Amino acid sequence: MIERIAVIGAGNGGKASAVEFTLHGKHVRLFEFPEFRANIEGLIENPILTATGAVNGEARLDMVTTDLSKAVSDVDTIMVCTQALVHERIAKELAPLVQPHQLVILNPGSTGGSLLLAKVFREFGLKKLPVIVETATLTYGCRAKGSTVEIAVKVNRVVYGTLPASAMDGICGELEALYPGLVRGASVLEAGLNNANPVIHPAITILNAARIENEGDRTFFYGDGVSPAVARLIQKLDEERMALLRALGYPAQSDPETSVKQGYASSTDYHDCYKKGEGFKSFRNPNTLNNRYFHEDIGMGLVLFCSLGKMLDIPTPTCEAIVKMGGILMDEDYFKKGMRTVESLGLAGRTLKELKKYLETGEWS
Repeated sequence: MIERIAVIGAGNGGKASAVEFTLHGKHVRLFEFPEFRANIEGLIENPILTATGAVNGEARLDMVTTDLSKAVSDVDTIMVCTQALVHERIAKELAPLVQPHQLVILNPGSTGGSLLLAKVFREFGLKKLPVIVETATLTYGCRAKGSTVEIAVKVNRVVYGTLPASAMDGICGELEALYPGLVRGASVLEAGLNNANPVIHPAITILNAARIENEGDRTFFYGDGVSPAVARLIQKLDEERMALLRALGYPAQSDPETSVKQGYASSTDYHDCYKKGEGFKSFRNPNTLNNRYFHEDIGMGLVLFCSLGKMLDIPTPTCEAIVKMGGILMDEDYFKKGMRTVESLGLAGRTLKELKKYLETGEWS
């Protein structure tokens, strides 16, 4: 039963999740790392969050804290709503605390987050792992400020998976009642490869690097950043993502098709989807290239796409080119760092049959 929930991360997604769970009658604790205490400063003394938009209401949380052990003690569900860059830290700090009966949800999993958590938990000596859920993308389009969160949309068609996949039937009903937009995937890897952020964000950012550095948030990320040429690059990256899905035996759908079903756009054309889609219009450019569009979407997302491509013998030349170009712009060697690869996730040296069995059972035979 999902009744007592610890939400890890008090950013946009974390606050949106905390509000909605509370409005559903759940008991919710919100955790933030001490160095980001500013995100919860007023909430510690007055733990009330207010949501507007697709979700409306005022929610009194059970606890707001920077103490992880207090946050996760005696809860049945732990939902992680953070950038992928801190997944490893979260895994290491959760490992001594997490219990096998608890459900751990990565919302989002950012392609491979669940596999990383499982690997770290084993390295810390856990004999029996909790079930880990990974969503392809965040289940909300939202922006939080202080004690308020504007939830523009609850996203439709968010693919999710469980590790092990065999645990899906035991949790899907309750989870989908909370998030009707969830769509069951065959595994966490199918869910992860339905994350299109690595396909979209780096292409637009790299081809608009000068605009971002010179003009920043005076311009719009999609409206000003997408052109026919940019759309062609996104399409090539998306085709390589879909090829990986097919190589694993999973269905593949273009991201514009997904964006239409999610309510972000009305056209499945790569240019019109992002350039004209209502759900993309309001996003402004960042003020610097030093952001997650490079470090997460390239350094973790596209690097993993390339790594899986080598494992599955699927060419990913466009992904590789973007990883190298992004590395040049940021003076980083993302391939050398290898933050998320088949090696770092513990998948290297396995056959496709062995990988599929692990995804199903959660155990290497």
